[in-house]
Amino acid sequence: MGLGGVAMADIETLSADTAYQMSQKGELVLIDVRTPSEWAMTGMPRDSVGATLQDTDFVARARGAVLGDLDQPVAVICKSGTRSTSAAQKLVSEGFGHVFNITEGMAGHLGAGDGWIKRGLPTDPFNPPDR
Repeated sequence: MGLGGVAMADIETLSADTAYQMSQKGELVLIDVRTPSEWAMTGMPRDSVGATLQDTDFVARARGAVLGDLDQPVAVICKSGTRSTSAAQKLVSEGFGHVFNITEGMAGHLGAGDGWIKRGLPTDPFNPPDR
């Protein structure tokens, strides 16, 4: 439902393994919206971009991840699907045209799937920037 004739992009869901396969084929950009402490504990999904949802520059980081191309498909992931739902809604409201939500998250979510980690999908270590 759009207001005043403005169409809003639909937020689609993806399983963690489908998101991983698509990201490896270059079909989408994967954005991890968890916090740096969570990234440090579990690593980040392979080849993902970190953009913490609570940061004031969240949208700017997401735009940077797609090099300003808001038509580039993106998928967002968090621990269990709650923050990624909010992140997906935020990206759609900011003009991103093709947004996926990985509702099972990194740790799994009842009814949504086992999660990135339990599925054995690869992660990259989080290396905090030098201060």
